[in-house]
Amino acid sequence: MSTADSGQGSALGKMALDAERWARQWRRPVSWRLWLRLLLFEPGFQLAFAIRLIELLGNLPVIGLLLRRLVWLWTTRAFACDIAIGLRAGGGLYFPHPYAIVINGAAVLGGNVTVHQGVTIGIESDPNPAVPVIEDDVVLGAGACILGGITLGRGAMIGANAVVLADVPAGRVAVGVPARILGQGKADVTPPTGDRP
Repeated sequence: MSTADSGQGSALGKMALDAERWARQWRRPVSWRLWLRLLLFEPGFQLAFAIRLIELLGNLPVIGLLLRRLVWLWTTRAFACDIAIGLRAGGGLYFPHPYAIVINGAAVLGGNVTVHQGVTIGIESDPNPAVPVIEDDVVLGAGACILGGITLGRGAMIGANAVVLADVPAGRVAVGVPARILGQGKADVTPPTGDRP
């Protein structure tokens, strides 16, 4: 699923892609046993499931708005997260450690995005309400802050505790405060391909 399509598609379809992502990580087939394990014992999948459930409940007339707010409240208490109700995220969303994550509801996440603990995705300042666009296959390291109207290109990797205030090209690695792109002006540093936990 591409970033452009991340707001498209059914919540159930995205939920299935989320489960497939976990199955790939574990090199297991998607089965009812896998679903049961994910729903009962994997907090990262539980958070992704709640995000999809919030999206589904938003389609119900009258009571849907209340129910999705209650699910959101549960996620804030259970995971100490503040992931806004309006988040548009593609399938394959992966939270290895789903705690202390803050995501602005206007942000856009592509498919197969990995979000580690303590990540913040939001606006840079009140007078500038632009939010990030995170393309497919991006990995956000623990404690990373992605702020402002920037784009993280497909396959970009953001290091732990990096503060990213400018675009990161596809396939590049950004680290530091403020973040700098590794390999600029030197030999390129190319991240490994494929699924990265």
